[in-house]
Amino acid sequence: MALPTLALGWLALGAFGTEGGLFSRMLPVALRETGLLLLLVGLFTGVIGLLSAWLVSNFEFPGRKLFEWAFILPLAIPTYISAYAWVEVMDFTGPLQTAIRTFTGAKSMREYWFPDFRTIGGAAFVMSLVLYPYVYLSCRAFFLMQSGVLVAASRTLGAGPWRTFRDVILPLARPALIVGVSLALMEVINDVGAVEFFGVNTLTAIVYATWLNQSNLPGAAQLAVTTVIIIAGLIWLEQHERRKLDYLTRRDSRVPPARVKIPPTIAVWVTLFCTVIVGLGFVVPVLELSSTAMVRIARGIVGFEILEALWTTVWLAFVGAAICVGIGYFTARRMVNADGSRNLSYLATFGYAVPGTILAIGVLVPLGFLDGVINDATRAWFNVTVGLVLSGSPIAILYAYSVRFLTVSHNSLEAAMKKRGVNLLEAAHVLGANRWRSLIEVDLPTLRPAIVAALTLVFVECIKELPATLLLRPLGLETLSTYVYAEASLENFESAAVPALLIIAIGLVPAILGGKLQGGER
Repeated sequence: MALPTLALGWLALGAFGTEGGLFSRMLPVALRETGLLLLLVGLFTGVIGLLSAWLVSNFEFPGRKLFEWAFILPLAIPTYISAYAWVEVMDFTGPLQTAIRTFTGAKSMREYWFPDFRTIGGAAFVMSLVLYPYVYLSCRAFFLMQSGVLVAASRTLGAGPWRTFRDVILPLARPALIVGVSLALMEVINDVGAVEFFGVNTLTAIVYATWLNQSNLPGAAQLAVTTVIIIAGLIWLEQHERRKLDYLTRRDSRVPPARVKIPPTIAVWVTLFCTVIVGLGFVVPVLELSSTAMVRIARGIVGFEILEALWTTVWLAFVGAAICVGIGYFTARRMVNADGSRNLSYLATFGYAVPGTILAIGVLVPLGFLDGVINDATRAWFNVTVGLVLSGSPIAILYAYSVRFLTVSHNSLEAAMKKRGVNLLEAAHVLGANRWRSLIEVDLPTLRPAIVAALTLVFVECIKELPATLLLRPLGLETLSTYVYAEASLENFESAAVPALLIIAIGLVPAILGGKLQGGER
């Protein structure tokens, strides 16, 4: 699992002095635009996610139960699909500018003002609307677990709701807020489709251009390692700073946090705020895609290639999810048993922090080497060259999926194993069951909910993954994500609408289930 990251380091060390890497003229631009995009997305997602979680967890207002799970829905939309939809909405032929021309009688853009949407600000706006559920889920979980004693003590000492939130709840919610924002920022760094569509030169986009446009793999590896070091540094800094603080967040089950009923005047504004956030993050992109897709379907021109891409996407995602869960079970057991391999488990699960574009480079290095070894052996033994058996086949994509999404399955299974404990397994051994029988009849059945959850989450992540799939796919292999990217890159948005809706429909399954499960914790 760690081999691609180690291969990146080895390739980058041997590439010092080459053009296009750390000596690229685009590197300062990439660092500046990446930093600005991360700052804006971190700020917007933090504010929207924290405020949304605070409102639905602590106050009663019309529609609260609906918004509890509706706030999660934007997570089902990949950033690149939301970007394509919003650009269509804001385009000259889109509904907003068409309405402006209808009401004002204008004929061209010279006769009225409209903001340029394809900017860093536009990219931050769209990404924040898609990624704020990471912060919402993390903060809402914290608010559900906090003790009502803290809020009651603050109010007793004379603090109002706003001061209690600012001086008590917000400092305590810092770990949850940082975790959610960090996940959102990792998705920003991983993105290729949206930033390319908005014309933002992020580090990942520069890596992509250096590798493909300049055919400079060593230079791309240097930039990739730089990105990985920045991500690892941010993770370390956050964990280091968190260890300096103590948090009292254990919930007293006898005193659950009480919800406050909002006055009708304020409740209207709260409901309006929640409606706008869900509308902008989920309803607007889906409506735009649906209207475009219905036109396509009504004309009867939905091609067979979409069904073929759907089948390819499903079987790749299913196999990738099965591999991740199998390896995740192994690493979770090592972590729970604390048998001395904890640091190796951390290294194995670091892949989720590595963007897909960068991971693709790391995957190609060892697989390309193994392909060379295989071809040398077949030529020596059979006088036959078999070609790119590993790096030129779906094996490369599955390898990238397993490295990138192992963390998802590992965390789900590790949490389930810790919650279950070891008593059942020890009882099975005492009753004479060997390791295989206890695995099949006790261990796996008791972990079934976590296994199903991990399979579902990884399956959806594999379906939405674009950068690694785009760079590692063999010729002629199309998934839904690469099909959408190819059509949208040609400004052929009408052809991309149907597969984009399919991706969203599949992504809705864990989003809705997660919302229902979290809503039932209270």
